[in-house]
Amino acid sequence: MSLIRWPRADEEAAIRALAERCGVFRPEEIETLIEIFREACRRGFEESGYHFRVWAEERDGEIRGLICYGRRPLTRWSWDLYWLLVDPSAQRRGIGTALLQAMEAHVGREGGRWILVETANTPAYAPARCFYERHGFRLLAVVEDFYEAGEGLALYLKGLGPSSEASAPAAEARARSPEEGGCPGVRGA
Repeated sequence: MSLIRWPRADEEAAIRALAERCGVFRPEEIETLIEIFREACRRGFEESGYHFRVWAEERDGEIRGLICYGRRPLTRWSWDLYWLLVDPSAQRRGIGTALLQAMEAHVGREGGRWILVETANTPAYAPARCFYERHGFRLLAVVEDFYEAGEGLALYLKGLGPSSEASAPAAEARARSPEEGGCPGVRGA
């Protein structure tokens, strides 16, 4: 059995280890995650604006997943999903989906209408992009060479509730073949 809960300050090492096990983050990205986590622990999750939840195994407390999100600055009802990590040994067990649903429920209770995700367009991030598309996020834009040469930005958006779904931008995620980094069976998600 597992549970979704707020992380504790003494779990910094476990969060770092989880990010490292994912195998896609550069050292400076992991350091940024840890700095954000420290800030949230120091100021409080609500006060800092960084909302963290972890998926922890009930039997041993092992952290298998993490989500970090927050209100998008200077907007009324838009939120950013900053980080979603699932231990590679525990993927395809519904952990990412459960964390995403917990975030969406919280954002909805706070009056949120939009959730934005920025991710890379490299092959290493294809599983993440497919995950977002399967969960109703729409690809809005790709900015080539955004992070560095050969690593572009893929910007996704999801509307919460009927009013935001009805007014969602007309941009549709174009269907791509698996060779192009597309998601088999996902069209216009």
